Amino acid sequence: MGFLSSLLSIDGVSSWQDIINYINEHSGIGGIDYATWLTPLLSVLSTVLWVLLVLVGACGGIYAVYVGVKMARADSAEQREENKKRLINIIVSIVVVVVLILFFNVFLPMILNAFSVFDPENVDIGGEALLNTAKVLLHA
Repeated sequence: MGFLSSLLSIDGVSSWQDIINYINEHSGIGGIDYATWLTPLLSVLSTVLWVLLVLVGACGGIYAVYVGVKMARADSAEQREENKKRLINIIVSIVVVVVLILFFNVFLPMILNAFSVFDPENVDIGGEALLNTAKVLLHA
């Protein structure tokens, strides 16, 4: 139940900033200090992903308009069909990239929290956490 509640953000983690706040509150517990390097990395990663989302959307939209105009001005039906296929591929690519960026910025913090990745009490050098994660994912 803890896994599902953390995925649904019932326990309060809904963004990278919540993970950063949790790391800063619990830094030094368990003998490992994540706050020195993980906090700046996560904040830069989140910012870069949001900027990338805007750039992909803007560039993809401009290119889609360009291909649409090119399709409208095409002389033959063969050129129209080629540009139509290209336009469909552009739209699908934009949607996939936007969904992936939203996944990494919104849902990945919830998933990592569900597996208690940043919990200092669960720091495991031997790899038992990796084994348990594999068992959960494989339903073993």
